[in-house]
Amino acid sequence: MQLGVVASCNGFMACAPATRYEAPDALRGYEILVTSQDSLARGIAQGLARRGFRVRTHIRGGSRATAYLFAFIFRETEPPALTWLHVRLADTRTGAIVAAVSAPLDSLGASAGERARAIVDSLAANAALRRAVSPT
Repeated sequence: MQLGVVASCNGFMACAPATRYEAPDALRGYEILVTSQDSLARGIAQGLARRGFRVRTHIRGGSRATAYLFAFIFRETEPPALTWLHVRLADTRTGAIVAAVSAPLDSLGASAGERARAIVDSLAANAALRRAVSPT
């Protein structure tokens, strides 16, 4: 049974095309995948599209280099106990973070629209990649 599995894996690997993935040098080389439908994610997607980025809402295999947008909130426990909004764009093939924005939530504005504009402004201002950050 185990030999059959090994033989199947080797046969699959022999059939796979010999390609090497080259990540784009700039954020504009990526399609941005935004699957979340909350108001912040929608605002960021619309803002990036208005700035000329290619934005998608559905996963699609075999497409060009894609960066997935995810956001999370972190609340500090020590005074001044700030609440931070972290937004990351991660390469879907390697997991490397290709763009990141972090800011205290209250400094980005009161509404999701204001926060989205601030995030998009920061991402667009730093659209040239310096070096991808490993996910570990």
